[in-house]
Amino acid sequence: MKAYLFNAESGLYEGETFEEPDMLQYEDGITPVPPPDYEHGQVPLFDRQKNTWTVIPVSMARQLLNVVTPGPTEKTT
Repeated sequence: MKAYLFNAESGLYEGETFEEPDMLQYEDGITPVPPPDYEHGQVPLFDRQKNTWTVIPVSMARQLLNVVTPGPTEKTT
């Protein structure tokens, strides 16, 4: 069956796969619940407690991942 991958720590959507239905309960970071449609600049986020997806802006996803956008670099000579 088709299943959907999410990061077990952050809940961020990671893609699709196929898995045996009886194995889903033993896998971490996988759900049979499909994510909602989303647009450019958005990312689905899975809530394990509610067993639902929400859509958040990429800027919030970066904060969840602690990704720091590099600033301009200074050139020293």
